[in-house]
Amino acid sequence: MYMRKTGIARAIAAALLATAGAQALAQATGLEEIVVTAQKREQSLQDAPVAISAFGKDALQQQRITDVQDLNGLVPNVQFAAAPSSTTGATVAIRGAVTTNPAPSWEPTVGMYVDGVFIGKVLGGIFDVADLERVEVLRGPQGSLYGKNTVGGAINLVTRKPSGELSGELTAGMGNEGYWQVRGSLDTAAIGTVGEGLGQLSANITLQHEERDGFTRGVADPVGSPLAAPNVADEWEGLDSDAGRIALLLNVTENFEARYAYDFSNKDNTPQAPHLTHVDTSQVPFLLPYVVADDERADTLSSETEVFEEAEIDGHALHLGYDLGEQGFLGDVQIKSITSYREMSWDDLLDIDGSPIDAFHSGRGIDYEQTSEELQIVGSTDRVNYVLGYYYFDESLDVINPITFFGVFGAPTAPNAYGLEGESNAVFGQVDWKPGAAALRDRLTVTLGARYTEEEKEQYISHPIVIDNTLQVRPEWAFAGEADENWNNFSPSVTLSWDLTEEASVYARYAEGWKSGGFNGESSTLAEFQRAYDPEEVVSYEIGLKSRWLDNRVQVNAAAFENNVDDMQLSIFLADGSAASVVRNAGEATVRGFELEVLAEPGENRLVKLGWGYLDPEYDTYIDDTGANVADDRAFPYAPENTFSAGAQYTVSGVLGGNLVGRLDWNYTDDRVLYPEPEQNKFSKLDDYALLNGRLSLTELPLGNGSLEVAAWGKNLTDEEYRVSTIPFLIWTVSYFGAPRTYGMEVSYKF
Repeated sequence: MYMRKTGIARAIAAALLATAGAQALAQATGLEEIVVTAQKREQSLQDAPVAISAFGKDALQQQRITDVQDLNGLVPNVQFAAAPSSTTGATVAIRGAVTTNPAPSWEPTVGMYVDGVFIGKVLGGIFDVADLERVEVLRGPQGSLYGKNTVGGAINLVTRKPSGELSGELTAGMGNEGYWQVRGSLDTAAIGTVGEGLGQLSANITLQHEERDGFTRGVADPVGSPLAAPNVADEWEGLDSDAGRIALLLNVTENFEARYAYDFSNKDNTPQAPHLTHVDTSQVPFLLPYVVADDERADTLSSETEVFEEAEIDGHALHLGYDLGEQGFLGDVQIKSITSYREMSWDDLLDIDGSPIDAFHSGRGIDYEQTSEELQIVGSTDRVNYVLGYYYFDESLDVINPITFFGVFGAPTAPNAYGLEGESNAVFGQVDWKPGAAALRDRLTVTLGARYTEEEKEQYISHPIVIDNTLQVRPEWAFAGEADENWNNFSPSVTLSWDLTEEASVYARYAEGWKSGGFNGESSTLAEFQRAYDPEEVVSYEIGLKSRWLDNRVQVNAAAFENNVDDMQLSIFLADGSAASVVRNAGEATVRGFELEVLAEPGENRLVKLGWGYLDPEYDTYIDDTGANVADDRAFPYAPENTFSAGAQYTVSGVLGGNLVGRLDWNYTDDRVLYPEPEQNKFSKLDDYALLNGRLSLTELPLGNGSLEVAAWGKNLTDEEYRVSTIPFLIWTVSYFGAPRTYGMEVSYKF
């Protein structure tokens, strides 16, 4: 039984009152300032007039956040999940904006960045970042400062720079389900002298490895169907992951810095377990014996397909920064450059019927490359801060997508393929200005931003084998072809921020966002493929509060927003035997909502965090394939009405010469749907669920020339069984579940 919404609201209200208790607060020392770079320059989280949540080094460790999926439930109105069937494809939804299918020809709705480098595809988006320093989650369109398709928001993954001092860390751990990990990090001492010769060079290197058995085991056919083939799947959701990062920092002079980073993430996993949770017995009665409950994870399944999921990701980035110093009316000026190259090789083979009968299986072989360049001029005067820049992005994609539908009855495999070449150019800028009028007393800040983008795509498709409803090959239906299109956009933003006091400010923000158009690589006809879908445009209105109270012991941030979406791009699952999804411009939508985040220190060594997100989306118009407006008969995917989170951390100093730190995090997600079509949601609506995670650690235990940390951790401690996604063929539905209870211990040594 889940706590009802009213009970949750009362619990949060009670926690807020307790947090504000004057007697407990009197013992607190004040919250730590969090510095972010969300607006291309360093500033306090509380000074950034935008809805943003940040997780620093300590929070990442205590909440055991290693990739974007671990952020799920921790940020209001934000959801992170693996894409259906995948362990490395990311589904990220912010304020109801989401790309629900990981097809690599589509653009992400939420921009993901590693040290300022845009990650071009959601497939492969769940990758390990070996040495995270901070994570920033921006909500709402970020069209002025971010280069690609940030109509929903942006996620900044910030890695650690070399320290220049000889130091290191070694971590080893183990847990249930055969889990084990090892991680090592080493910083070198700085070599050379700033301003002499080549300058001063420092480096760090981090390597890690993780393994875990699958949550679901493969077994022989429990039914004994004459249509079944022998089981060949050992397990599902097994983990075998290597990741690493090498960073070099060269301080050539006091004013010139060069930083190079290479990162890799290699995963040899098995896909999520396909639970067959519904069957239309009039169409596929032979699958009925394999139906399992939609509220209970299966321990064993049988499959005729040897499933796998392999992802290899490599990235190179060169950051250059030159401080020009004082330049007259331009003020203090810096020139920055970010040059990057990333590539991904991704392969999988999936069983999408949840049985040992070859009703449907498919695979993907993907090769993807991207190159980007960003130039920035960052400056400041007494009353002005500004960023001006140019952005270039180039990508290349090739996909082989073999599909077998009802192979048990002799249907051949269709070796479909598609790919694209894309290029984007943009100029952008943002200016913060404090008017000098005496009446304003430096309390008003006016922020103006804009980006102009030009984008071009060339795409191809090939379907050499097409099968009709009787499972016969129709050579006359085979097709192949190409298409190209270009688009441009101008996205402005205006923000007014007013300092109520030294501790509190309010802001009002108008921002536009843009997501480029494209072509559907999974189209079933050439005509459909060559019909481009249009760009999506978002106009956002937001008001917010940033505040700290009671001598810097309670932080309250809130935002209310309305997003008006035009030519909304929606992923439509065809459910026609192809397991294909296409993007349609559904029409117009309005999304309203509210977000509240509270952080408090109710006493020395105590920390409490609370969050609430509320969403109210609706379609203004939704034009279906017949031209009819069906807005009243369509649902908003990945848009739960309420999301709640609560966390508490307590530190006891002086235990065995170190500190004892306890952390608990609870989060709740309302029921929600995954598809616009009501018929598909009939068996795919997901129930609400709540998760409890925790960590207990002994830190800073003196040992030799360093310190030791011993920790025990657990996720989904109550072992909730809950669905996170589905694939809704109209004749059957396959469901995928969230991870069961996992737990373990780890030991770290730092020197």
